[in-house]
Amino acid sequence: MIDEMPREQWLAYDCAHPAPTFFARPAWSLALEEAMPSLAAAPLRVHADGHRFLLPAMRSIHRRTPFREYLAFPLGGYTCLLDETGRVASVVDVETVLERLHAEVDHIRLFPWPLAPFPAHAPFLAQVYETAVIDCCGGFDAVLAGVRGVTRRMAGQAQRRGVTCERAPAREVGVYYAMLREVSARWPAGRPSISQALLERVLFHGGDDAQLWFAYANGRPVAGGVVLFGSDELFFWSAAMDRAAATLRPSNALNLTLLQAACKRGLRWYNLGASEGLGGVARFKHDLGARPVTYAEVRLRRPSYALYERVRSLIARTAEPNRVC
Repeated sequence: MIDEMPREQWLAYDCAHPAPTFFARPAWSLALEEAMPSLAAAPLRVHADGHRFLLPAMRSIHRRTPFREYLAFPLGGYTCLLDETGRVASVVDVETVLERLHAEVDHIRLFPWPLAPFPAHAPFLAQVYETAVIDCCGGFDAVLAGVRGVTRRMAGQAQRRGVTCERAPAREVGVYYAMLREVSARWPAGRPSISQALLERVLFHGGDDAQLWFAYANGRPVAGGVVLFGSDELFFWSAAMDRAAATLRPSNALNLTLLQAACKRGLRWYNLGASEGLGGVARFKHDLGARPVTYAEVRLRRPSYALYERVRSLIARTAEPNRVC
């Protein structure tokens, strides 16, 4: 009832029915596979109630065990359940597929796309997360009306001071990553959550749907980001700014430029991602007109896998060296 779709078929499916979020498309899985050797692309086909569904996922290959373990997706990515015609599955279909997965897959962690239908009281919910989104369905003028006045003025100020925003060639990713390393040194983790290798592979596989953008001042990049396109969403995946150029307000100008690009592309959502532990970033998103949307991790474990985890945990505790007080 559950198997893995051959990647050639998945690529053909995506050409005909691109998923609403980039994270549920083959380019994301292929980039992860190449940058993270412990994972392999594994789009799951689920047959339930006479219908076929596609659940993009990664299969864990870092341990030799008899268990089938899946993750969808690491590093803040989402998955999205689609039917055979490419439509986002209904709440009823999601419930059916979760039951099927629970019965047949040993262990799976899912992070559903926050903007897709999902049962509010599914029995397998784990930790709750939050993202920030802007609804672009009314067009750019409606989006701009929802941006706080001071943010609009700062973007205008940036333009008057000569800041320009343009898509950059993928070969400039090293310039962007150096900026990201510098700014992330002040974050709680002290380093970027993604590697330069992963950025490079995402831009390679994503083509026109994975783009590097810079805000320039006097011909020099002073802010930038990587944006990912699904059929219904622009996801601002990674962002960084040169602190020395903060008074130029390049991030304001860059976000308004990208909001306009999302509207021109006919997308519904501008997704700015999570801001846990970054109060200033959260306020910036709110001033852009973003609203919070919560979603929950789903974790399914068969009883045999739960027993395996308990035994491993017990062995690990037993093997700990004796502590001297």
